[in-house]
Amino acid sequence: MNNKLLWTLLAGVLLKFTNVECVVGGHTSMPGAAPYVVSVQNPTHICGGVLVANNWVLTTVSCVQGRSNLKVLVGSHRLLTNMARVGVSSIILNPQYSATSGINNVALLKLSQPVTSAPVQINSATVTTGLPTAFYGWGSLNYGSASKSNELQTLYQKTVSAADCAKKLQKNGGLATGFICAHIQPGQAACSKDQGGPLIDVSSGKLLGIYDHGILCSGSFPDVFTNIAAFKTWIETTIASN
Repeated sequence: MNNKLLWTLLAGVLLKFTNVECVVGGHTSMPGAAPYVVSVQNPTHICGGVLVANNWVLTTVSCVQGRSNLKVLVGSHRLLTNMARVGVSSIILNPQYSATSGINNVALLKLSQPVTSAPVQINSATVTTGLPTAFYGWGSLNYGSASKSNELQTLYQKTVSAADCAKKLQKNGGLATGFICAHIQPGQAACSKDQGGPLIDVSSGKLLGIYDHGILCSGSFPDVFTNIAAFKTWIETTIASN
């Protein structure tokens, strides 16, 4: 087979697998790819979350504050499933959360019973620019859309350190303390209802952040994530005391 024909065939295969409708430029996750990812529901999907212990889920305050009767879907990459949802027995908000500035946007949900899915390990190292990451979520496929993806989506990005991200977002309000960012290119970004979804270091498999916000789901600017390393102590002491 000559080289020209080989590259033509390879290009066709790549187009087949990249031309997929998904979370603003991502792709559908393989079942079981991220067993620690959960859907927080009231009564349907409202945001993402991540297992940090067998009966604890980490998500954002802004997603769950003021809500009751929350349930969590664990162990399914599809939202439309007959799998039983797990009840939430306690909602613990970070007491230093500020609705004005958005800082300290982390909350813990205690499940009514332990689950068998493996929790994620939490990163404790400083996040530098350029680390390959995977983000997971069921959020909207397009900016302004009320719909969400039935199947869990994966978006590969690279980290942007807090200092570097602050420069990139300088004309858009900057970056508050306690956040990191991830970015790849225009047309690829997290979106609404992705809030609380995990950003995972591909190399270590550890949790770097949970999605907080972005700009118009455009991918023209970095997505902003709560830097979980900054809250590792709060997460561990809260779980231990409850």
